Amino acid sequence: MGVALADEAAIARWTLAKKSTGFVGGFLSGFAFHELGHEVVARVEGVGMSWQGADNRWLADTHDKGKLRNITLGGFGAQIISTEIILGVDKIPKDSAFVLGWLGFNILNSLLYVADNELRDGVGDLETLRATGVDTGFVEIGLVAHSILTAYRIYKNPKFIPYVRATRGELALGIGWKF
Repeated sequence: MGVALADEAAIARWTLAKKSTGFVGGFLSGFAFHELGHEVVARVEGVGMSWQGADNRWLADTHDKGKLRNITLGGFGAQIISTEIILGVDKIPKDSAFVLGWLGFNILNSLLYVADNELRDGVGDLETLRATGVDTGFVEIGLVAHSILTAYRIYKNPKFIPYVRATRGELALGIGWKF
């Protein structure tokens, strides 16, 4: 009986290690995808970017506020798009440690960005958006609302899908229902 208990403990430790590794891998992938969002939009806008390793910040080689705004929003956009793909595609397992890590990053990053921005009156992407003339209060509301809705959707898995439609002049948010 002692050997069976030792085997069960070893299996439990191995399972915990695999799930922890998967969660951390997903979390880091969410971070990388956020940063990739900045890079992709910069390339679309024809703007060069450089990365500061110690501060983990990027610098865009432009003085065009419109392009800088778009590049800055690219990170949050990548988070939202990845969340919607993960939650919207039925074949992606919602109980995977990797998937939960990725979604965990998307939720926590948005909430911490907003909290840090409010406490320090400007930080990171939200500080850059404010410098381009964007009212970051609306961005913060959107980030918090999407984070709360994402957490709810992970827990309850309802069949409604948020959508975002954006043009140069307007931003529309809504919810669709899947029958």
